[in-house]
Amino acid sequence: MWINDNLTNQLHTISDNYFSYFNFNDGSIPQNWTYKNLTDIAEITSGYSYKGKELVDSDLGMATIKNFARTGGFQINGYKSIIPSKNVKQSQYASLFDMLIAHTDLTQNADIIGNAEPVLTTSRFKKIIYSMDIVKVIPKQNKISKWLLDLILMSTRVKAHCLGYVNGTTVLHLSKKALKEFEIPLPNDPEELSGITRIARNYLLMMSENMQENEKLIELKDQLLNKYF
Repeated sequence: MWINDNLTNQLHTISDNYFSYFNFNDGSIPQNWTYKNLTDIAEITSGYSYKGKELVDSDLGMATIKNFARTGGFQINGYKSIIPSKNVKQSQYASLFDMLIAHTDLTQNADIIGNAEPVLTTSRFKKIIYSMDIVKVIPKQNKISKWLLDLILMSTRVKAHCLGYVNGTTVLHLSKKALKEFEIPLPNDPEELSGITRIARNYLLMMSENMQENEKLIELKDQLLNKYF
C-alpha cells in the first residue's frame, strides 16, 4: 500500500502548508477570510459505548482505536464485528470519507490520540459504527466541503493542538474542549479553495479504491490457498 502512503503524505503536506502560510504571516489572514471554530462548520459526535459481550460475528462493523496506525494511516483490521444490545444513534454510524479522530490512547507516547483518519473502506461490513473512544467530524450543511474538511483535519497542526488537551497516565483521554476550540482560517467564498478541495477529493477517492482493491486481492489469494493447498 505504498501508493496510499505516498498519497497520505502528500495530503498531510498540503494541509500543513495551508496553516504554515498564515503562521508565516503572523497568523494574519486576508480581509475576506475569517477564523472559525471547528464547531462553526462541523458536527462533532461521540461514538457508541459497547460491552465486550456485544463483539460477536455480524455484518455490522465498529471502528475502534485499532483502526489508527501508530505511524499514521487507516488500518482495516481495526474493525470489530458487533451486535449492539442497545439503540445506536444515527449520528454513531460512519460512512465513507467521514473523518474519525481518536479520543483515547493506550500507547505511552500519545501515538494515536488526536490523529484524524477518514474512513476509506467499510471492508466486509454492510454498515459501520464507531466506538466511544472515537469522535466523528462531518461538515454542517453547506458550511464546508467534506473533502476540504478532511484535508484540513489531516494537518499535524490538529494533532499538536490536541496534545495540549490530553490527560491520564496509563490510558490517555482527550478533553472534549480540544476540537471545539480548534480554529481554522477560511475564505468567505469557498471557491477560493476549490483547487485544493479537488485535490483532496481525487486523492481520497483513489486511496479508497486502492484499499478496496487490495482487500479483494487478499480475499482471492486466501480462496486460492484454501482450494489448492
